[in-house]
Amino acid sequence: MSESIYNLIPREYSALEKQPIYKPQKSASGVVPNSTFGCKGSTRPLGAGVVTKKDGALYGPPKPEFGLKTQTLSSPGGRTTASYPDSPKYDFEKRPGVPRRDEKPIMGITTSKNYVTANAVEAILQVPKQTGSPKLNYMKKEDFGKVPEYLSQVKEEIKRENEMIERYVKEQMGEIERPPEMLEEMDEYERQSLIRLLKNKWQAVNSEYQKITHLVLLDTTGQVRRKETFENQLTQLEKDIERLEKSSSVLIRP
Repeated sequence: MSESIYNLIPREYSALEKQPIYKPQKSASGVVPNSTFGCKGSTRPLGAGVVTKKDGALYGPPKPEFGLKTQTLSSPGGRTTASYPDSPKYDFEKRPGVPRRDEKPIMGITTSKNYVTANAVEAILQVPKQTGSPKLNYMKKEDFGKVPEYLSQVKEEIKRENEMIERYVKEQMGEIERPPEMLEEMDEYERQSLIRLLKNKWQAVNSEYQKITHLVLLDTTGQVRRKETFENQLTQLEKDIERLEKSSSVLIRP
């Protein structure tokens, strides 16, 4: 794969230009600028850096409106100096100092004031406090004991929502709303005749049932089923008779 048509094209070679060599800057005094070498301590070697201190670099310059003044302190050698602000001055008076050990308090001070009598007189002469607005008597309001209007509105809204939900469920289930059934009231003569017929039927079923009551041990399935049938018929007839005799009006389908 060394042979290629691109190798036939002559190539131009250009010599790379060398960049100038970096030379660090040197000051005339031989101190490297921005160097922190040898800044700390009392011994300063040759070529150590110099840290310039500015007034108010940390806490800011003193402000005359606060009454602060700087005090310059110098060491015996005269090499190091420091500036400290004066203590602030306040307008209010200072509290009295703590009493010394030899100062003794005044003892035996008494008073002739009768606090019981003074408190009684103060309570008698005291002006009663002004109370706020009088309490409202809600029993004398016009709408006391009446149902608020908003409750009736809420009930109507709930009723409409329930009807809408019920109608939607019926539509989804495929149920068709049917009109309510029309019922008629049974005539009194018809009701009495129906009660009489039910009692006659109860006597007929009871007579048939009495014929098998002497059987204590039921051997066959037919005997058991016949006894249960008679008992169910008698129970149902008794309920129907009681219902017709209890209510004076009976509704029936036309």
